[in-house]
Amino acid sequence: MWFFLALLSSLTFGLAGFMMKASSARKGSTDHLLWGLYLSGTLGFLWWMYQTDVARFNMAILLAGLIIGFGSAAGNLLFMKALEIGPASLTSPLVNSNIVLTVGLSMWLYGERLSLFETIGVILLVIAVSLLPIDPNESLRIRGYHWYVLVLTATFLFFFRNGGLKVTEEMQLPNATVLFISYLFGLVWFTAEIFRKKESRRTEKIKTGIAWGLGSGIFSFAGMQIYAIALEDGPASIVAPIFATNSLVVAVLSIIIFRERLSLVQTICLILLFAGLIFIRLT
Repeated sequence: MWFFLALLSSLTFGLAGFMMKASSARKGSTDHLLWGLYLSGTLGFLWWMYQTDVARFNMAILLAGLIIGFGSAAGNLLFMKALEIGPASLTSPLVNSNIVLTVGLSMWLYGERLSLFETIGVILLVIAVSLLPIDPNESLRIRGYHWYVLVLTATFLFFFRNGGLKVTEEMQLPNATVLFISYLFGLVWFTAEIFRKKESRRTEKIKTGIAWGLGSGIFSFAGMQIYAIALEDGPASIVAPIFATNSLVVAVLSIIIFRERLSLVQTICLILLFAGLIFIRLT
């Protein structure tokens, strides 16, 4: 069951990512997009938390939520800044390498072990996710050392989010409550950003960002919650790489909706994706 939940988490979170891409394509405000995402996501986790009767708070839960929330919000900000000064073809694969850190954490700290077929499958998934953003037509020249600092920091911050949920699961903390706190942290963060920049006029960019952000937050909530449930029964060393294939969902939807052409690299990524999933299920 955990395998199909991991696939569903990838698909659902991928829909959230596609809505963020759609907002960007329509020139939506990034700050308002993320504000809308964290608003509807916070409300989603608030509802789920009380539906499942896991609404309890203590210092460990609060600290975990703040760390994961900081990893999510700050990671998104630094990733976007890295894209401004460096090539996406290098930035995205390196930031996505946080998957490897989650796999390593699960195997080193919690003693998870993979069979030969599972190992091959995970490697294929990691390669697929890493190759996806590569554009052979993009200049790979990097201007200054700041890009390296941004990418390295963003990678660890996203690891706090994805790997942090593995840690909280092992600690038997209620992940719905942890995620509620983390999304609430993001909501406060981007509310402060909007007020700091004083973008009070209801321009078309703001309306577009909020509208797509609210929709994205619903699927972000669903994707992260399903991912957390999958971690309860499945090994994070497999669940995390499957979840990371949400970037392929964004690519496929962009091809279908925005009529983007399927490049040779994207074709190879999709083949590696299906091959990796098949190898994992052969066990």
